[in-house]
Amino acid sequence: MSERPKESPWVNTNLFNANSSKIPYEELRKYAGQVIAWTLDGTRILACGADEKEVEERLREMDIDPSQVVFDNVPECDTIL
Repeated sequence: MSERPKESPWVNTNLFNANSSKIPYEELRKYAGQVIAWTLDGTRILACGADEKEVEERLREMDIDPSQVVFDNVPECDTIL
């Protein structure tokens, strides 16, 4: 029997935005120009990489299901406000 695919989680965008906006500029600056994976509640950055594929590989190495995170692109430093 085939395995049933996991459903994508529901993300509370208000909570995610409230929490992720608390991450200091200096912290985000470390990820400039990269793709990052956030926890679903926006409290932590779990992994980063040049593209989603690289981030997915890192998440799997950490035994984290890539469907259970929020992917985001961090702009270059001069465009982060």
